[in-house]
This record gives sequence, C-alpha cells and structure tokens, in this order.
Amino acid sequence: MPSIVVAMTPASTQTLVTEKRNAKVKPSLIMVDNVLAGADSELTFEDIFNTDASIVAATGAAVAAVVGQTVDRLRINVSDDACVSIRDELKDVKFLGGAQVIREEGGVPTVNANCHVTLGYDLE
Repeated sequence: MPSIVVAMTPASTQTLVTEKRNAKVKPSLIMVDNVLAGADSELTFEDIFNTDASIVAATGAAVAAVVGQTVDRLRINVSDDACVSIRDELKDVKFLGGAQVIREEGGVPTVNANCHVTLGYDLE
C-alpha cells in the first residue's frame, strides 16, 4: 500500500496523488495529526481529474474538455490537539482521478505547517 504524508503548507491545498491512467485511487487509511496546529482543521478531500472533449449523442452538441475538474469526496473536522485515524469509513470512497486535500479554518482556506495529513491508498 503506497502512502504519502503532507504538511498543510506552503498552500492550503495539497496534492496527495496525481491522476493514474485507467486506475482509481481507493483510500485505505487517512490519518490527520492536528496536535500542534493551534486550531481546528476542516479538511475536504477532493477528486481532481481531466475530461476529454465529447459529443452528446442525442443532440450532436460538442462538450469541451475540462482540465482540473474537482468533486468533493469526503469532509472531516479535526479538533485542535487531536489525532484522527479513519479506515472503515473509507470503504465506499474512491477517487476517479487524483486526490487533493484542502484545509480550512472557519470556512477560510488556511495554511498550517503543524497539520499533517497521511493518505494510504491502493489502485483499482
């Protein structure tokens, strides 16, 4: 099982896994260390992927390609001075493209070098 650990710095959005051609990213573990962050962390895990240009069969209308389309897959709140580990709750979560995490405090994207996110995953 590959894994990655990121500190939520230098930006409030961090890439965890890049898109893998013909494979889905199936998270098996998410761990958040927010012990020294000094504030609660609201984390949103997003699926980020590119779509190809296509044509709608019924109308013949062209649909443009989209680069960097995002879909929210999971949101968790982690209290200050807390360390959270999630496994069983991830059984139905899949990323069709890559995975990224956004950290917010009170709804505002915020950088914090003391908030660490670990993602363990498999490819399907």
